[in-house]
Amino acid sequence: MGPHVRRIESLVPRRTPAFGGKAKNLAALARAGFPVPAAYAVAAELCDDFLRATLAPDEQPAALLAAPSRDVTPERLADIAARVRRAPLTRAIAADVHAAFATLRNEGARAIAVRSSSLREDEQARSAAGLHDTVLGVDHEDALDDALRAVWASSFDPRVLGYLRALGSASAEAGLGMGVVLQALVPADVAGVLFTVNPLSADPGEMVINASFGLGKTVVDGSVSPDTYRVDKASGWVRDRVIGDKARAIRWDDERGVFEEDVPAEERAQESLSEDVLDRLIELGVRIEDHFGDARDIEWAVVGRNVYVLQARPVTAIATPPRRTSSRRARRADRARIVWSNVNVGEALPGVATPFTWSVLSGFSDRGFRRAFGALGCSVPKDAELVGNFRGRIYLNMSEFTAIASQVPGLRPRVLLSLGGGGEIDRLEHDVERRGSAAFLARLPMTASRYVRENARLGERVAQFEKWFEAERARIDGIDFRVLSATALHRVLGEVERLLDPTGEVLLNVYGNLLACVVALRGLVGAVADKERADALMRELLTGLDDVDSAAPGLALYRIARIARGDLRARDHILRTPPAELRIASIPEGPTRRALIDFFARYGGRGAREAEIAEPRWREDPTLPFTTLRLHLMSEHDEGPEEVQQRQHEVRDRAQAELESLLPLPVRLSGGALAVRKLLTLVQDFMRLREHLRGHVVTVLGLYREVVLDASRRLAAMEPGCGPDGGFFLTVDELHALLKGDVGPVSVLIRRRRLQYERDRALPPPPDTFVGFPPPVEAEELPDGALRGLGASTGRVIGIARVIETASDATSLAPGEVLVVQQADVGWTPLFLAAAAIVTDLGGPLSHASVVAREFGVPAVVNVRHGTRVIRTGDRIEVDGDAGTVRIVERAHATRDREEHARDATPRA
Repeated sequence: MGPHVRRIESLVPRRTPAFGGKAKNLAALARAGFPVPAAYAVAAELCDDFLRATLAPDEQPAALLAAPSRDVTPERLADIAARVRRAPLTRAIAADVHAAFATLRNEGARAIAVRSSSLREDEQARSAAGLHDTVLGVDHEDALDDALRAVWASSFDPRVLGYLRALGSASAEAGLGMGVVLQALVPADVAGVLFTVNPLSADPGEMVINASFGLGKTVVDGSVSPDTYRVDKASGWVRDRVIGDKARAIRWDDERGVFEEDVPAEERAQESLSEDVLDRLIELGVRIEDHFGDARDIEWAVVGRNVYVLQARPVTAIATPPRRTSSRRARRADRARIVWSNVNVGEALPGVATPFTWSVLSGFSDRGFRRAFGALGCSVPKDAELVGNFRGRIYLNMSEFTAIASQVPGLRPRVLLSLGGGGEIDRLEHDVERRGSAAFLARLPMTASRYVRENARLGERVAQFEKWFEAERARIDGIDFRVLSATALHRVLGEVERLLDPTGEVLLNVYGNLLACVVALRGLVGAVADKERADALMRELLTGLDDVDSAAPGLALYRIARIARGDLRARDHILRTPPAELRIASIPEGPTRRALIDFFARYGGRGAREAEIAEPRWREDPTLPFTTLRLHLMSEHDEGPEEVQQRQHEVRDRAQAELESLLPLPVRLSGGALAVRKLLTLVQDFMRLREHLRGHVVTVLGLYREVVLDASRRLAAMEPGCGPDGGFFLTVDELHALLKGDVGPVSVLIRRRRLQYERDRALPPPPDTFVGFPPPVEAEELPDGALRGLGASTGRVIGIARVIETASDATSLAPGEVLVVQQADVGWTPLFLAAAAIVTDLGGPLSHASVVAREFGVPAVVNVRHGTRVIRTGDRIEVDGDAGTVRIVERAHATRDREEHARDATPRA
């Protein structure tokens, strides 16, 4: 055997670049003692010699790469590849590879895998994953020759040349040769991939494992839905496991070679990994990452109880933050008791988040919560995990929250959950380790002094912030991104990031004040009112606000409908045209059109699921506003928002008078009533200000969207496989790196993440609150057919349910129906005035949807958990905003049967 065919463990990784990236990484694994199958590496020089003997000079890979792309057609490349696959190997090449093959067979390999090891493959900055061929199950010399030529011929795949062109001239300078690895085939029972960093969120504290039956080809090429495990790296605790369908498996045996078969139906729903093998994979992933010192994409195979590493390439195109320094204090038993909830935060970021949105808002949330607790005088552990991602959805670690909050005397879990919603109160009350209050009390004078100082000038701070924010927003909004260089767009992205942080800081300052005032108000109400009346009294005290920004779009559309009733041409056009087809330009000239122009200038940056940066805004897709306008024009209700608001004012005034009357006489005489009014004024002022500042956060997210859309346009031009929205499937750090030119092609990464995103969206959402990791979701229906939630807006209504999943479905809502949605952020609220009542799976009584529902006087129950799964469109349901229940009065099919029976019984002429 010559020097160009070497045993894999004999290679010194830093001194053997001529054998390619895969061979170098396998050599490092083998020399470190990892379980790598026996293998030989074939140098790229043998491929170069073969191609020089087979092809003309202008057909060599380097010449094709340098030629104009118009001269390198797919047809020409296919012809070259076909000649490469047909050409005989030279005697010297055949002798060397046959000798390596014979050695592997004599050592016990039943067959081998012939894998590419390009000089441009499995590198630190680029992977070329899946671009070159791999041939499995080679068990005789003729098949070996065919497989070797097939791998070399894959250099002429149009995808490969496109990839190398995208890398630029550095690719040709670094070499284009194709090394090969001859590796003993592992006849896997189970195989898959392991990422030592979450490839979707880029979270370095979490690894992700995909597994399926048979050889790993079905997992890496995406032809099956594999089992997915998300693992906390510090503790080894499996945070989430999703069992895939695994309908097909590729296997190998001595008689049939490589073959594909259906997996029996009873096996598909079973986990492919035993707990023992899963533990060993987790340990192996940590060891490999520690050995290389970076994140790794590991292909592995299992036979019996033995785990083999087939390759371990660097995870490219992921700009991961520094690895967390963990004390590993979270043992598995501890992880099993963690309570996770998205009851309140799920409204802010509902549904599955794209990687870009998750990277922005998870960091924003973590920093914000730490500041908020710090402002209260609580200490927060550096390694505290406050925010988690489960099946693409954001969750809060309520165990950690309540443990941190326990430093405040009297602030118990039951109080926190009564404000924000969520379950497992008893577990949080009894299981969470209490933290002492001594340090909190020692800091209390300083905390109180800072609180008084900051709030004394809060109005001034907010005014200064508003002036600065508007100037920065206008400046960034005025930039034409299309004329910027990539590095200039990178700088603009940084400016948008710097706009978000101070916005959140001011918002959290206000929210902290609001929370403190509401806790004080709730404590007062609980002290003087009986338990049954206290919740309703709190709701009534928090209603009747004027000028809440969250309600402004809905009110504006109602007023535009009034204008349109007198503008007959505009009214008729709106009623005749499907909402999805309506645009301002199509509205006849007149007062309605002018009012709509003003509406979209003010509120065009809002939208349903507006915290998801990938979601279109109203100015891009105005279907929901036009649907709302149309519903108002179709409605026969005479009572308008002004009358509703007046009635809500009266509700609040009566509740305030009731609270004052419940105060003990000595307290009233000593100025207690005045203190109550002052506290209520503070609550109302802070709530208005919070809603106003939240609008600024949405504005910043809209600026992010503009940057990512332009970056996606550039990406699609360079790599069409990324699609028009590819930038949303990168993290913010990765997008920075891409714009700076620090990473190579990302289309493979984006395609992988898009598949994971779609898969997460197809899964039923985890429960709003769970312990450890999410169990299968089952609808919880109370014995009397009712769903229990939190009353958010008083009133009781019986009506027909309309279950809506996306904003585009809103066109099906009819006036007077009950709107049932998973969550309702501000982008949904214009529909509230047209609905008879609101039901949401998520949300708390202080949520934005709750605030708007109260202002509109629409009965609302939030946090019913499984409303969208239990309730069906057409059901007749009762919504009781006082009791916090939703009851199914009659199922849709029963209603239809009764109507059909009535029609059949009607005499016909």
